[in-house]
Amino acid sequence: MKPKWQILNPDPGKIDDLSKTLGISKTVATVLVNRGIDNVETASMFLQAKIKSLPDPFLLKDAEKAAGIIIDYIKNKKKIVIYGDYDVDGITSTLIMYQFLSHLGASVDHYIPHRLEDGYGLNTYTLEEIATNGGELVITVDCGITSVDEVKYAKDLGLATIIIDHHHVGETVPPAIAIVNPHQPDCQYPFKEMAAVGVAFSFLMVFKKIVEKDGFFTGTLPNLVEYLDIVALGTVADMVPLLESNRIFVKYGLTQMQKNQRPGLLALANICGLKSLKEITPSVISYKMAPRLNAAGRIGNAIKGLELIESTDYEAALKMAEELNLTNEYRQQLEAEIFDQALAKVENSDIIQKRNSIVLYSEKWHPGVIGIVASRLVEKFYKPTIMISVEDGIGRGSVRSIPQLHIYKVLERLSNYLVQYGGHKYAAGLTIQESKIAEFIDKFDEIVAEELEEEVGGQMTEIDAELQLKELVPDLVVALSKLEPFGINNPEPNFLARNVKILKQSIINRSHLHWKLGAKNTNMTFNAIGFGLLNHGNAPVVGDMIDIIYFPRINVYGDNIMMQLYIKDFVYSGSNR
Repeated sequence: MKPKWQILNPDPGKIDDLSKTLGISKTVATVLVNRGIDNVETASMFLQAKIKSLPDPFLLKDAEKAAGIIIDYIKNKKKIVIYGDYDVDGITSTLIMYQFLSHLGASVDHYIPHRLEDGYGLNTYTLEEIATNGGELVITVDCGITSVDEVKYAKDLGLATIIIDHHHVGETVPPAIAIVNPHQPDCQYPFKEMAAVGVAFSFLMVFKKIVEKDGFFTGTLPNLVEYLDIVALGTVADMVPLLESNRIFVKYGLTQMQKNQRPGLLALANICGLKSLKEITPSVISYKMAPRLNAAGRIGNAIKGLELIESTDYEAALKMAEELNLTNEYRQQLEAEIFDQALAKVENSDIIQKRNSIVLYSEKWHPGVIGIVASRLVEKFYKPTIMISVEDGIGRGSVRSIPQLHIYKVLERLSNYLVQYGGHKYAAGLTIQESKIAEFIDKFDEIVAEELEEEVGGQMTEIDAELQLKELVPDLVVALSKLEPFGINNPEPNFLARNVKILKQSIINRSHLHWKLGAKNTNMTFNAIGFGLLNHGNAPVVGDMIDIIYFPRINVYGDNIMMQLYIKDFVYSGSNR
């Protein structure tokens, strides 16, 4: 067996307990125990994932206070501005807040910053513009928690600020009149890992209750469930753990996409090659939809993504989606060029290769795509990576990490080198003076080595269980689908099947292997696809016997439903390669 394959060894007693008590198969129980969901109560909640299982949103610190303040501004017809961020999480957070307040008749506008012109978070000249145009309350979403000086400046301008954010809280908290962020040390909300759109949605749950109690609005209030398709989009795109609240948001949000049939989302899905919204999965959002929406914010104006999502006209939405698609293609070209340059820097430097981390900088790199390049470098070298774009003596960096390292905590230890920073466990952003980069690189690598203690050495592929192909009965495949939606911290299970025979083989786009497989003790054949596996080495041939890591997916193509094995890796049977 390959050294990088590891079969997990969960507690058989816990597996039996879950299987018998919940009436689920041992295979499903095994996966749950492997995920740490190893008692009946948590497993039952995970499998059911009901909306009523969401934590009490009133546990969010300052949520009631913020709701009361916003209501006063609405009653007095004072102008409110929702200030978002330029990624998918930011625009979806902005959208649901804006739509809810608009429904109440608020004097409300929204602002999405331009990455190159405005930078991340609040900035003083935009606040000046908001104040000049009569704004009186700024509600930040997906930003603001690190904007201490900017919130002070807003106060000097006569602007009140409410912060709704999900990023980690620094030592100094901005002097906003209310802060809704589960990461506050004294916030009692039990789940801390929501995307900003999840925090915004949870706040709206509180806000709706306070509006009902106040009685100032006599119309019909929005059904917040109808917002869950937007919440799911932002949650998946922000790559937060798909557990607890996030799992519920995404599970019901995917269903809501089919019910709402938003023309903007349908147009975007069609541009991504999907026939209907039924085909949308977290993977589709992550790898197809989110990159196109993010492309606008990376190298253009993120407001285009927001306008697409809220569009009610399919033909108009399709034109916007086509424009975003072209923008994304340009983004891919930029990304490829920068990745090649970054790769050359690493491969041509013995010093960089010996380090525990990768930190690269250049004046030639577009700041809108360096985050993606950093992610690709992490995938290739499995080291925490920072890519910095330098302009006029200031470096703006994107940080990506590996599961073993909480990158935000590392940056906290290096705050004296940084002008600004923010983020969470896996990803962050920073601003640094160019003159401090060299010293920062050495100190960053030193702390990474200290935090990791031992050499990580590459990512291990964990296998949930051996599951021979003859065991893939329809009931089991359907039961496994109940573990969806898959994503961060709830990965698609990996199963091992040995001595599988290749009956037919075709190569797609020179890198993907499409197989028809057979196995002993069954007359069934199985369609299988292995994306990028031709890069695995020499291509196998028909008749070869292989061991595979796979997962059986139920795929929907229009009105057709079929099972297909998704092959993650393979070796020739009996091989130790």
